Amino acid sequence: MLTNKHVNKIFLSFALGAFLLSSCGKPSDTSSPVDTSSDTSSEISSDTSDNISSDTSNNTASDSSSATPSDTPSDTSTNSSSETSSVSIPDTGNYYNSISESATGTTLLGSLRTLNSNKRTKTVGYGNMGKYYKQTDGDPNNSNNIISFYSGNSAYFSGEFTDGNAFNREHVWPNSRGGSAVEADIHVIRPTLTSENSSRGNSFFVEGMTSSSGGWDPGAVSWGDAKYRGIVARIVFYSVVASSSLKLVDLNNDATGNKSMGKLSDLLEWNLQYGIDETEIQRNEAIITIQGNRNPFIDHPDYACKIWGSTNSATKSICGIS
Repeated sequence: MLTNKHVNKIFLSFALGAFLLSSCGKPSDTSSPVDTSSDTSSEISSDTSDNISSDTSNNTASDSSSATPSDTPSDTSTNSSSETSSVSIPDTGNYYNSISESATGTTLLGSLRTLNSNKRTKTVGYGNMGKYYKQTDGDPNNSNNIISFYSGNSAYFSGEFTDGNAFNREHVWPNSRGGSAVEADIHVIRPTLTSENSSRGNSFFVEGMTSSSGGWDPGAVSWGDAKYRGIVARIVFYSVVASSSLKLVDLNNDATGNKSMGKLSDLLEWNLQYGIDETEIQRNEAIITIQGNRNPFIDHPDYACKIWGSTNSATKSICGIS
């Protein structure tokens, strides 16, 4: 028979056990399950931020002018009008060995003209452009197509420019403004869908404008891709290197007899704002095998501000020149 003394001992033993259990909790191997969601969410967050950074980092002049091209080419879809992703510039070897890093203004321009003249073994010729466009402007996703300048649209190209053909040849530097001096050079003449090419005429490139007299902007037309602002600028700069008869002015328009193009301040800003595109790399690498020369402003976009940045207060501000 249990006495009160025995009952009290049993009660105290149970109470002590319950207290110890509540203080220690459950065994440690089950009390804190591993949270796998944090690993997944951090990877998603990191990937998203990387993509946003690579897609938009070149949308400001300061980013694109100082950034070193990424070792891994970013997505440069031709339909992404606001994306100006960095790409890796190929090793050009000793191509620019004759160009002084400290050269500016007319000294640098003259050196680039000499280099271009020495390296360019031939020009394709206006009538022969179609033979090379699949090499320079071919659609990497469809061997039957080429990419239309200004829009990035892909369309079938037979290799010929005949009546009814979808493509014609765009003079980035218009013939009526002295462009005949560079008409044979495939760096300057680009394939463009006929349906898209008629709106520009011989206009200067001026941001936000879509009229022939006030200027024209490939990023302002509904079917255009804004990345062509930067591409246009680098072709126009190259044209002045390719022919000493051509010049740049900071105007919305000019007399055709002056053999000038502009608007210089907009072109300089576009060059900084819109980074080198994969299609420019494709063309530069193709053309050096065709003509022997490169567009130096694709390999060295900084040359533009070094040459023309001190033209006036607007260009100085754009290029960061005091």
